[in-house]
Amino acid sequence: MHLNKFDLNLLIALDALLQEKNVTRAAERVFVSQPAMSAALQKLRDYFRDPLLVRAGRDLCLTPRGLSLVEPVREALLRIQATLGTQPTFDPATVERSFSVIVRDHIVPRIMPGVLRRLLTEAPKVQCAVEELSQTSLSRLEHGDSDLCVMIDNPQLFGLRAFPEWLRVVELKSVRWVCVVCRDHPYIGETLTEELYLTMPHVISKPQGPGVSMLELMQRYSKVELNVRVTTQSPFELPFIVPGTTLIATVPESVATRLAPLLPIRILTPPHEIPDSREILVWHKRNEADPGHDWLRSLFIECSRQT
Repeated sequence: MHLNKFDLNLLIALDALLQEKNVTRAAERVFVSQPAMSAALQKLRDYFRDPLLVRAGRDLCLTPRGLSLVEPVREALLRIQATLGTQPTFDPATVERSFSVIVRDHIVPRIMPGVLRRLLTEAPKVQCAVEELSQTSLSRLEHGDSDLCVMIDNPQLFGLRAFPEWLRVVELKSVRWVCVVCRDHPYIGETLTEELYLTMPHVISKPQGPGVSMLELMQRYSKVELNVRVTTQSPFELPFIVPGTTLIATVPESVATRLAPLLPIRILTPPHEIPDSREILVWHKRNEADPGHDWLRSLFIECSRQT
């Protein structure tokens, strides 16, 4: 590409068109009129000598050339944004900035109160949006829609064999797994036998999308088949489900100990060894040199290791 022949302002329009696949929505996304976006599309078509978007019934779809531009254009804009938006220093006491962080729901009670206490006192003009983990979380990090993510260290939860190379990872805390049952369980006493563990009904959390549940992964490790009768999306919901039932839930120990004083439940050691997991903090490598991002990462790491 010869930059002297290309209007760099068109990059923003190109990104919007490639993402939205719709002229009207692309115009709304970048706050321009529809005629202005249509004119931009024509200039882009002339430059690339390709229609980029073509009609398919009532919708528009990307041409092969358009598809090939999606990731490079988005990455180029994100790098420009990161470069222009990064200040040489970051003073949390005075800076105005917004961060978006993704935190698995069962980790929120352990880490977020400490993070937010520090943020409220040290950074009065910094805002923080907290999102729940989902199958799109890694995509949101990749596309610059979120800054950080706190989750369990297992790419198979996202249907992946390995995390992408652009991801940066720091271990926060080891996760020990325990079983939770109703306090007045009719068959389970102070210990959970192997026979009861295999025959009693289980409730597990399973994310939406292509990923597998953490308990399914643990079953693979321990080579046992559980009697799974109930599924839910959130691990944090599990201790609230077992009271009054014969269900067994396998949850992080931090969740069980936090909720045990509030619910009629008992915490038991699983009869099968369940490998410990790790809570990790992840972010996109493009944010490595951003002092503000570095401050936020350090805040999460410090607060996590204090609990």
